[in-house]
Amino acid sequence: MIRAIDTDPASRKIRHPSLATPALHERVIEHAFSFAEWDYHPIFDCLEDRWSFHWEEKGRMRFESHQEKRYARAQREGQTPDFKQPPVQGFNPASSTALFNSQVITDPAFSTSLLTPPLSVIAYNRIAFGPRPGDIEAFDALGADDDSRLTAFVDQQLDPDSIDDSALDARLNTPDYSTLSKSLTELWTQHQLSSEWSTRIRPVKETAYAAYLRATHSERQLVEVLADFWHNHFSVYGWEDPANSVWVHYDRDVIRPHMLGNFRSMLEANAKSPAMLAYLDNFVSSGENPNENYARELLELHTLGSLNYFGSADPASVPKDANGVAIGYVEADVKAVARCLTGWSFRMWGDTPSNGEFVYRSSWHDDSEKQVLGQTFPPAQGDLVDGNQVLDLLAAHPGTAKSICQKLCRRFISDHPPESIVTSAAQVFQSHWQQPDQLKRVMRHILLSAEFRNTWGEKVKRPFETAVSAMRALRFDFALRINTDTSVWTASDQLEWVFQNSGQFPFTWAPPNGFPDKRATWQGSTPLVMGWRTANHLLEGPYQLEGEVDRTGLYTPVLADTLAAFPNPALRTPNNLASYWFERVLGYPPDTQQVSHVAAILDHSKHSPDQQDLDQPIDLGSNEWPTYWQSGLRAMVGLILMSPEFLQR
Repeated sequence: MIRAIDTDPASRKIRHPSLATPALHERVIEHAFSFAEWDYHPIFDCLEDRWSFHWEEKGRMRFESHQEKRYARAQREGQTPDFKQPPVQGFNPASSTALFNSQVITDPAFSTSLLTPPLSVIAYNRIAFGPRPGDIEAFDALGADDDSRLTAFVDQQLDPDSIDDSALDARLNTPDYSTLSKSLTELWTQHQLSSEWSTRIRPVKETAYAAYLRATHSERQLVEVLADFWHNHFSVYGWEDPANSVWVHYDRDVIRPHMLGNFRSMLEANAKSPAMLAYLDNFVSSGENPNENYARELLELHTLGSLNYFGSADPASVPKDANGVAIGYVEADVKAVARCLTGWSFRMWGDTPSNGEFVYRSSWHDDSEKQVLGQTFPPAQGDLVDGNQVLDLLAAHPGTAKSICQKLCRRFISDHPPESIVTSAAQVFQSHWQQPDQLKRVMRHILLSAEFRNTWGEKVKRPFETAVSAMRALRFDFALRINTDTSVWTASDQLEWVFQNSGQFPFTWAPPNGFPDKRATWQGSTPLVMGWRTANHLLEGPYQLEGEVDRTGLYTPVLADTLAAFPNPALRTPNNLASYWFERVLGYPPDTQQVSHVAAILDHSKHSPDQQDLDQPIDLGSNEWPTYWQSGLRAMVGLILMSPEFLQR
């Protein structure tokens, strides 16, 4: 790790518009060098006029970094440093500098308000994974005003069967995604019972790859946003046995059919799925040895939520509602629910047949009387009755309605959504808890609310959303393929590696609470830098891979799209190019200050001191020394992909 030292802190100029604080700027430079592995990167040209580094001066910069570490260590140990002047302060590797401290960036070198974008942009960044070229125009054609356009768009997305998604189907209807059509029995017998790890893990890998393709290319965008939400709500770590082999079933048959349907139905499908049963150990829970793992998460994460937890209190002390149902749960309820669900299992290894299907093992069930949320469950009620009664009780509970709707509003509106929308959505949720379109009604209520329309910038994109929204904006058109030859490293392997390093590869969150959904987790310097790496990889393309693709095989047609947008070479000025790509990526025009900051990466003065005009055209037909204009163009787009406007929701 290295860092550059500002030669004149008083005149510091932040050229990267997303770097809201000097400390974060320094940290990004540090990581940029680490990423570049001492190779040239166009971003260095953008920065070097204000910072005392040059990409070829490796030894000096490495020494400065070591000097700072030695100085800090000497201070901690109360010793006198062996050099006279301390290094420039402001970079604290132990801190997590915020990318967005407020709605307004206050750095004197880049002072601009993050204005609320058009409603079309808000809609596409929350109901979808960001706009593609043409999406904003299509939204604006849906009605005469914002209200009518939003209503039409929401109703369209809430009726996914009416949307033609054949182009996506064609992408997935290939041998690379052969497991997506297999039944649960086929997944279990052909993959889980295999001795080959690559065979057992193939279904989850295909589903993860498909998640990127679906989120990027599907016309049914709300479906994909909801799939991401519900996978995190009913979170299961997908990359271990047996979940890895049956993951197609979990995604296709457990999560997706119910996302706009009925929560009670989804809850039961989840409780009976081999992925969840194995992940939280309920598949071995019996009357003699009840396992509380699933029961605890069912109450704490899937339904009532921690806001309705009364700890180890006496159940009799918990207040009751008008129907005599406890308003919250205690430890005794966790134990009772675990007993109600004993015997819920699946046909596992050694069973005949061994096929992963749900099975109720009546001899394992605890048939004694139980008390759950103040309700008495009589003894010996019959097969599955105790468990189904628990699911009914939880699905109808006001606490579940509040907990679920709070999470939905947090996903679609704000980290701290107004209580008004949470309460009104919970009323819709509870009053329709037995209806087949319950969740569709809830989503329509949330997405058409004033709170949805009038809130912006209170969330940031998580790494999955950042990558997908970038791919949508850049017209990503690369076929992710499963590599079955472990002796060869392919472009798909490399892209998967980049996505994994971003911090949110699908189905890899090990705890049962799902990937965090608050900005505090994702707005620090590490997620920013990893997002920058992902964006640069999407723009620069795969490294040379023998026999498959050469270094010029890019994932995204940035150069081709730019040339098509500016057929007249005289119009290919840095300012024009920056304006075009800002509007292309964001969906709305930027202000002139933003344009000039980003256009500076294509500043002629870097190469010809007498040329300092951002309105002078550049030659995009060349990518030769000393200008590297094509690489500079891609680096400029990469900066836009790291701007606050792009990263906020």
